[in-house]
Amino acid sequence: MSTRRLVVSLLRRRFANRSFNAQKAITLFALGTLIISMLAYYLGALGSWQQSQAQALAQLKTRIALDSTHIGLAYPLLEVPADIERTKAYIEELNTHLTAQGYPLQLQQIGTTTITSKVAQQRLLLQRPGAGELTIGYSLTPMPLYGGVSALPLLLSIFAALFIWPWFKAMEEKLQILAEAPEPLVEKKSLLLDLADKSIRYGEHGERVTLANKPLCFYLALLEFAVEHPTVTLNQNKDVPAELLDLAHKYFSRLIELGHTIRKRPNFSNSLEKTLSEIRAALDEVFAEDVEQKDAYFPPKAHGEGSRSRVHHYGLSIDDVSAFDVIGK
Repeated sequence: MSTRRLVVSLLRRRFANRSFNAQKAITLFALGTLIISMLAYYLGALGSWQQSQAQALAQLKTRIALDSTHIGLAYPLLEVPADIERTKAYIEELNTHLTAQGYPLQLQQIGTTTITSKVAQQRLLLQRPGAGELTIGYSLTPMPLYGGVSALPLLLSIFAALFIWPWFKAMEEKLQILAEAPEPLVEKKSLLLDLADKSIRYGEHGERVTLANKPLCFYLALLEFAVEHPTVTLNQNKDVPAELLDLAHKYFSRLIELGHTIRKRPNFSNSLEKTLSEIRAALDEVFAEDVEQKDAYFPPKAHGEGSRSRVHHYGLSIDDVSAFDVIGK
């Protein structure tokens, strides 16, 4: 099965009971974009407002420090009394300047004593060289609701929706086609042994490998024997079971009928290791693309010293007749 057909099959199974509506998707996308854009714009506006407050406070401190000698403030060390009217006029003048500049801050009170104004939400101390501390009371103007609202998030969400709409629509059409397309047939592979051309292959489109008469017949016998006698151990130190030889002779007779040979039946008990080696070599080619499926069909090799002892078993682990199919039987 090709990779493309496998991917299509997996996608179909995943989305078989699901539907994708492009119109609903674009609505949710636009709404999500609008909410995120509005939140981002509001946070940006709030940050800009707070920065403007900080700049206004810095200018306020600088301006008062420069004007402190002639705005009617008291000088306790010099026994100079405060000129309240002059101070009030200065506060009004300075607030008018702050408003004109668009700064979100208002000066409420200036004095050398504790601030008593309830309107002054914030307080700070300003040092005057040789004249003591100066207390400043001020209030910060909160950002109005309209300051964090703009048409830009709405325009951004509209443009984003228009940009992404073709992609959503194409996805809807593709998934609809995928859901309506017929389920691709998945080939259930088995080992195919064709007596007409003495070839073996794994799956209908697998690599064909031909075998000589003797190893082919013996391997066919091994397959049937594994299904019919699953508990019998085949050991190279023992004689080949009569049932296995009968199966091998049966297939050799069939090859004679098909015109592949006119020779007499070979002795399948002789050169057993050579016969098994030829079978293994052919199976290595047959299962080159399906290595993980080979073990069940592969006559186990003997390993290490004493490997041809009673421990070694060259029988197959096939237990189901559907695992192979003999063509021309």
